[in-house]
Amino acid sequence: MTISLPISDLIGLRSAQATLARATGFLGRGLSASAMLPIVGPHRCKVIGNSLRELDRFLSLLIDEIARLILPGDVSADFGRQRNTPNKLRAIRAAMALPSPDHARLRAIGRSRDCLFHTGGVVRRGDLRGDMMMTVGWMRPDTAHAARISQGEFLSVDAEEIAELCCFYDAVVGDLLDAFADFRRAD
Repeated sequence: MTISLPISDLIGLRSAQATLARATGFLGRGLSASAMLPIVGPHRCKVIGNSLRELDRFLSLLIDEIARLILPGDVSADFGRQRNTPNKLRAIRAAMALPSPDHARLRAIGRSRDCLFHTGGVVRRGDLRGDMMMTVGWMRPDTAHAARISQGEFLSVDAEEIAELCCFYDAVVGDLLDAFADFRRAD
């Protein structure tokens, strides 16, 4: 990504990008600094759910940095107060006249994250009000699409699925930074 802005304007963006990359690398290796290790223990669901919350927050901060660089000051300030990352991503992409193809998946990741963190992995609600099924946020390796789990069932996630999810976040960031670079060049 080559963007012609003063270096002082890019420091926050580069910092947010580096933080998210470190987080996806760390989580993708099973919360370990070296080899892929399984996340185990009585609080496994809460640890994974919290880790997914951190990825979401880091992506939100990256979006805020891009908004700061392309939106007018007052709009950018209001934009930073939004807390729904999928909606923020869709809005910043719309500001660059782009679609947001991963919106539904990011929302599913949020539901999965909440399920892991708040209910220990037991599905308590569906995707929509009255829906008895919840879509998980990661792709199942055997099907190439996200599974749907019934209320009352346990939401499991293995190391491969976590690694795939981290690759997804990395791809979202790469696409967003490329779109930002294209947008700046067209300016």
